[in-house]
Amino acid sequence: MKRKIISVLLAGVLCAFSAVPAGAAGEAAAPAAQEEQAGPAEPAVREMGLRAVASAVQENNPTVQALRENAESIEESGALAGASGGSGSVSPIDILNAQIQGLEQAMQGLDTESDLYKTYAVQKSLLEAQVEELEGSLSSSMAQGEMALLQLGDAAYQVRRQADNIEGQLAQTAQTLLITIQNLKYNRGQLERQLASLDRTIDVAEVQLSIGTISQYQMDLYRNQRDNLARTIDTLQTQCESLGSSIALLCGYDADTVVMPSTLAPVYDSQLREMSYEDDLELAKQNSFSIWQKRSELRQAQNAYDEDISGTDYAVQSAKDALAAEQQAVESSFGTIFQGVADSRAALDAARTAEQQAELDFRTSQVQYSRGMISELAYRQAQDTLENAKDAVEIAQLNLTSAYNQYEWAKQGVMTTAA
Repeated sequence: MKRKIISVLLAGVLCAFSAVPAGAAGEAAAPAAQEEQAGPAEPAVREMGLRAVASAVQENNPTVQALRENAESIEESGALAGASGGSGSVSPIDILNAQIQGLEQAMQGLDTESDLYKTYAVQKSLLEAQVEELEGSLSSSMAQGEMALLQLGDAAYQVRRQADNIEGQLAQTAQTLLITIQNLKYNRGQLERQLASLDRTIDVAEVQLSIGTISQYQMDLYRNQRDNLARTIDTLQTQCESLGSSIALLCGYDADTVVMPSTLAPVYDSQLREMSYEDDLELAKQNSFSIWQKRSELRQAQNAYDEDISGTDYAVQSAKDALAAEQQAVESSFGTIFQGVADSRAALDAARTAEQQAELDFRTSQVQYSRGMISELAYRQAQDTLENAKDAVEIAQLNLTSAYNQYEWAKQGVMTTAA
């Protein structure tokens, strides 16, 4: 059930990615004449790095905040019940039911597809599950108070663990989107150079068309190619703004805010040398939320085991098998992530080698162009090849940053495993 809860929470927050265009919610209504004169308001742009984005998600994301507030509320309920000796007119179950009613009232009038509604719905399901567990596991009035307090403490701890896990997943998602934007910017730069090169080709083609060495059909092909390339560049810009708006939502900012990447620090060789597969895998398994879930389910099955009750032994064995399978899945996923860092490092080395060759080729083209051995068009093409090779190095470095960032999250137990 907890895995479904995480999926719902992530879907609730991330569904806003394509639904809210940058600046759409922040535009104020204005008279038509004034809109024509001033135009729509530009979104506020925040330039942030990977750490800044993660901190913003931790501090401002409404889903994470709601879960933490829920955990605090449950702890306060436990303290209140403990102060009254676990008995009296107000029981822990009554307190949880009151919280459920409060959530139901807060959900009234909200859009059922909004992330806030889905967050409240998940919290309500958690509380209802705790009430059901309390009512089903308590058999005597004396044991009820003590068991209820333990259940409340366990519920608060579970919610905190879920909040930590969701916070990590959302922070990693925001960082991945930030890296994606930077990649799109590099791609846009390459396309703009292609567009400039095509413009030079079209200039030459116009002369050729005027003297009859190429057909009008060939000229139209060049122009259509240029139009398509220009549209692709515009699309990349729109994608960057849309992703920036999505990051802003994850960070808890207003809908008229767009987050763009600042200078992203590269991964240094010293950081790569500190990677240790065995030690870091052990750390990842200790921090894994999914493994913790399976261990919790195993404890519940063991607590419910009774040799006189049919099926309880099977439940314990099934929980053990599920835990072993999840540990294996975590190990497999971690191994893939570890290898991904090594592959990205190799790709960066290859890109640097290609850049060095492009630099040598360009120097040769400079000499040839200065001596009139090649045309200006060929010289510009060699120059574009060098710039593309430089961009390829930047992209490879960015991919290494992404792979290493994923590795760092994996050590904290935040990773995707096979279902």
